[in-house]
Amino acid sequence: MFTVPQPTRASLSLRDAHLINAALTLGYVLPLYLTKFTRLSFAKSLENDRAHSKGSSERWRDDPAVIKARLVSISVSTVASLCLMHYIVAAGQRDSLNVSERRWDATALSLGFSVRKSDALVHFVTPALFLGPLYGRYLSGDLPFMAYWTFNERTRDTFSWIGIRNYIAGPITEEVVWRSCLVCAYRLAGASNKFLVFFTPLSFGCAHLHHIWESYNMRGRTLRALKPAILVTLFQFTYTTLFGFHSAFLFLRTSSLFPSISAHTFCNIMGFPQLEVELRRFPHRRRQILIAYCAGIVLYIYGMRTWTIRPDSTFWFHGTSNQQ
Repeated sequence: MFTVPQPTRASLSLRDAHLINAALTLGYVLPLYLTKFTRLSFAKSLENDRAHSKGSSERWRDDPAVIKARLVSISVSTVASLCLMHYIVAAGQRDSLNVSERRWDATALSLGFSVRKSDALVHFVTPALFLGPLYGRYLSGDLPFMAYWTFNERTRDTFSWIGIRNYIAGPITEEVVWRSCLVCAYRLAGASNKFLVFFTPLSFGCAHLHHIWESYNMRGRTLRALKPAILVTLFQFTYTTLFGFHSAFLFLRTSSLFPSISAHTFCNIMGFPQLEVELRRFPHRRRQILIAYCAGIVLYIYGMRTWTIRPDSTFWFHGTSNQQ
């Protein structure tokens, strides 16, 4: 079976990898603002900094027309990123592979497009961390087939344009760009596993900073609106970067992109944990809720150490540089 040639020597410089990082990140975000179809529009400044109702002339990110245009934009950006990395991987293996292998096998495996039956448990690592929030939803009767969960409503939400963006297109394209492509580029530059886990997600977090513009405008585009917009965006940057650490680790440990995609989709469905809200809502279950949250953390650590082990991993045990 064909395997990915290991980076015994760097085929890219670290500088080249940084340039690829910048190009792919900007190539994903900037097109969202280049056309009137993908660009958001807002009313003039309001008298207060509270979120306002959408005006007839405004275009918000949840408008179906905006979502459709942006899905086209990010799809084109993602395909372009894959083409670039295919060219780089193929060029680096020109001397060692025949034409057919160079075109397909090396690129697919270098980007983590591999599926193993043994990866089944890996997809439960992220849900394990959310054991506390899942218990909170259980108490609310909001898990599948419980009192406040209906199949028709959930299906409609999932396959609405917002659902397609949040649960399908977003996770797939973002993981392809920031996990498959960027991790591949830095691996070709000889970066260590530690570098890949803790550095590459920073650009993923930065790619969400542009949401400050939306938040600022929706609060009235005033000086007072700037502070909450900054705080919300910084929180989102922190949360997405932390998720990026988790996703990059999964990707490297398993040499497969698909656990990262399923983790991304699951996190988008669950949202940020609301421990304080759940404790206030269910004070008689306070102890059980806290136990569930703690148990989730313990199970997550155990799962990360054991469920992600792949003796045949082509990524994890092959860092060749101490570049920082």
